[in-house]
Parts: sequence; structure tokens; C-alpha cells
Amino acid sequence: MPGGLYDARWTQLMIFILKRMPARVCVFLTPPIAFVFYLFARTQGRGVRANLRALFPAWSALRCWLGGFQVFRQFALTYLDRLLYRHQSREVTWDVRGMEYFEQLKNEPGGVLVFTVHSGNYDIGSSLLAEKLGRCLHTVRAPERSHSLDKLRTAELLAASDRQPLLRFHYNTPGRHLGIDLYRMLLDGEIVAVQCDRVVMDVSPFIATHDGVSYTIPLGPLILAEMASLPCYPILLSRFGVCCYRIDILKPFHAGGTKIRRERLAELWLPIMADFLHRNWDQWFVFEQVLERAGCDAAAGGSEPSV
Repeated sequence: MPGGLYDARWTQLMIFILKRMPARVCVFLTPPIAFVFYLFARTQGRGVRANLRALFPAWSALRCWLGGFQVFRQFALTYLDRLLYRHQSREVTWDVRGMEYFEQLKNEPGGVLVFTVHSGNYDIGSSLLAEKLGRCLHTVRAPERSHSLDKLRTAELLAASDRQPLLRFHYNTPGRHLGIDLYRMLLDGEIVAVQCDRVVMDVSPFIATHDGVSYTIPLGPLILAEMASLPCYPILLSRFGVCCYRIDILKPFHAGGTKIRRERLAELWLPIMADFLHRNWDQWFVFEQVLERAGCDAAAGGSEPSV
């Protein structure tokens, strides 16, 4: 596509349009625009469809293709929400589930590791959590795929940190010993949020199987949890309307206090992740193949329909 799929000019164009058109018109136009991107983003589309085939082996090729579009559509609408929130000061409505675990997390005497996935709106959700927790929340991000988009996103995140001083962003860049820094933060009693579902760029993978599906997830969060031996809380975000989101705060899958090997931590985390993905598959914004039906060819599931 002109300028590249990850070029900042697409975001700048959306911000330009948002400032000149009613939000409801932008919401109406987003699905057809997402469809055009879906047609051209063939590599990303194949990755999404491969993951859907692993999750739902009974789906036909056409159902997977349509499911891929639903993921792109939901991602585009979520991205629009993010721009409305950041650049139009649009208020976000939240449905928070699991308040008993939230209070438990909030009152943990030491550090806490939060596990999440690429769903809902990570930037908006982390801002809300930092505000409600009243404690410093450290979130980990990967660099953007282009220099222009990385520059734009960094400026947005710096502005977000200025508005919410309890929210801190950390980039997982090559050559930086971020894991050691995060470990020290945890030992100092801080809360660190990591996304444990996607392997990109130089991130080390960890492969584990659950319910007949092979998951390739990042190794870093598992090592961090193994070393710190602190409580691990799953917090999962999902979208259900324009600037309307739900946060599910679940019981910690590891209470801390004892050291557990990374293999066992993966066994505890994957059922939580898999359950969420089966219920909210169109909310999972991972555009690389990270799932494979165990014992099957990754390309199984039939040929894709031509468009």
C-alpha cells in the first residue's frame, strides 16, 4: 500500500479527518475502509486466518476469511476510539468485572505482575488502571514497525504520561536489558503489565500446547514471573461499542511466594488466554501466526476463497 501499512501518514490522515467530520460519520466509514486494508494487507490477513483456523478447526475457508475481516474491522474501530480519546478528549465508558480481585491487586503489599493480551485498547485501559489503582503502573511496549509511526506514538505516550503521572511506558528495544529493569521494579513493589500472547521482532519465543493447539508466546514474561515469584493477575480488555470497553480482572493464576518454573506458569496462563480468545476472537489483534493446531499442517483447513 502507498506509504506502507505501518506509515504514520495513515494515522495523521485519520486525525485530520476526525477534526473535520462528526465522529459518527467516521465510525460509519471505518468498516468499509478496514475492508480495503484487509484486501491489501495480505500477509497480516493470512496470519489472522491461520490463528482462526487453529482456534476453530471446524470453520470453513470462507468463514475464516470473513472472520479475518471481522478482526480487521474491530481493530480499526478500536484504533478510531483511541484517536477519539487522545485527540478529541472523548470520554470512555467502562464495565469493570472482578472488583474483588481489583481490590486484592490494589492492596498487594509488594510487586505485582499483570498478564494481558493484545485486545481491546491497551493504551486507554492502562490509563484507567493507573488512575484507579493509585499506584505506579509500568507497561511494556514494542517499538512500532516504522520510524514515522514510532515517533508519533512516542509523542502521544509522553503526553499521556504527563496527564497520568502514575503511568509509565517502557519500550522493549533490541540491546536494552529491559527484563532486569522490570525485575528491579517488581522487587521495589511496583506493578508491571506485560502482554504475553505475541512474538514479534527480536522477542524470544516459548512454545506450549493447550487443548490441541500450539501457542507461540513470548518467553520474557514467563522468565520475569519465574524470577520474581510475585502474584500474577490476568487483566483482559474487550470492546463492545464506540468508546465502550470492558475490563475483566481475574483471580491470580499464581499467588506468589513460591518459585514456579516457566513451563508450569505457561500451563496456568494458557487456559485463561485460550478461554478469552474463544469468546472474543474478533478482539484479538495479533496479525502474525502464533497458533497452530497440534499435529496438523499450519496451512490445513482448506484453500482460501478468491476475492
